[in-house]
Amino acid sequence: MSTVQTAPRASKNPQQGKGPRGGHDTGFVARLMTNPVVRKLSDRRLLPVTGTLVALAVILIVGQARYSTDRRDFLSMRLFSNLLVDNSYLIVLAIGMTFVIITGGIDLSVGAVVALVGLVVAKLLIVGAPLPVVLVLGVLIGTTFGLLIGVMVQYFDIQPFIASLAAMFLARGLANVVSVQSLAIKDEGFAALASWKIKFGEGREAWSINLSMVIAFVVLLIAIYLLHYTRFGRTVYGLGTGDNGTAVNLMGLKGSSTKVWVYVISGTCAGIAGILFALYTKSGFNLTGIGMELDAIAAVVIGGALLTGGGGFVLGSVAGVLVYGLIQVLIAREGLDSWWTKVFIGVVLLAFVLLQRAMTFRQGRGSAT
Repeated sequence: MSTVQTAPRASKNPQQGKGPRGGHDTGFVARLMTNPVVRKLSDRRLLPVTGTLVALAVILIVGQARYSTDRRDFLSMRLFSNLLVDNSYLIVLAIGMTFVIITGGIDLSVGAVVALVGLVVAKLLIVGAPLPVVLVLGVLIGTTFGLLIGVMVQYFDIQPFIASLAAMFLARGLANVVSVQSLAIKDEGFAALASWKIKFGEGREAWSINLSMVIAFVVLLIAIYLLHYTRFGRTVYGLGTGDNGTAVNLMGLKGSSTKVWVYVISGTCAGIAGILFALYTKSGFNLTGIGMELDAIAAVVIGGALLTGGGGFVLGSVAGVLVYGLIQVLIAREGLDSWWTKVFIGVVLLAFVLLQRAMTFRQGRGSAT
């Protein structure tokens, strides 16, 4: 007699094939990848920013492990306070540069504008001009240069590199006309603004918030709103798609005026940064800001903005500035010469450019298939 083979019946035990808590045992990695935060950070568009945050975390961990003592931790509010005090002007510059780079442009004039604004502020205060008027004029100088570049780029079809390079030479030349010597700012009202701070804590753990930090934070909030919550911001991203604004115009957005406005924003931020740098140094000097535009561009790229345009976040640019500042801190703690900062920044910048290139290559292959 032959026996009939029957398939085993499915178990009625609801726990069979499941984890100890009744859920499917998909493993730690699978559970991690389903986490909403992880899924958001793993988005291809956010990979550069995720890389920035990882780099920032690694630097902080290395600093904490290497430089902490029994009396003081490396990672502290004092560290971040000092970083922001030393780099508030660069944060403002990087925010303005973010708008320009997202459109696929560049602004090489911002460092020279910082120098010109500082000298004009110092000169006017020396001759007795009212402080409010001087501060407004300093910001308007930057706005004027931004407007000049924007008009050349949009209405005269001049490449942003050439237009901003011409503006850089103009600003640097005007700075030399104002003064070839360093001008100390001794105005009492300006000194009061420079020394204003809110202090927290006592002794070695004391940290503070000064006026430059407050201004940088306000500029950051305005930039986040403009770039991520307005039609203007959507147009900025649309201009960076590389179709010369055709898609933007088809959507009924004002691409031509927006391209001018991004340079106005960059120039205005350069004017504000010039005042912040003058508050930081309490002086004006014609050689101020040489290479500062490259620092701003590096911070924006490290912060995840695509040099080809169409991608980037102002918060990422701020993180890029913090990475830049922390590298300077680590170089100083190691007792190395300051030029090593450029070496390490170059390595980090190269890594992020290669990451961007890899992303672009993968996107090109994906669209081709």
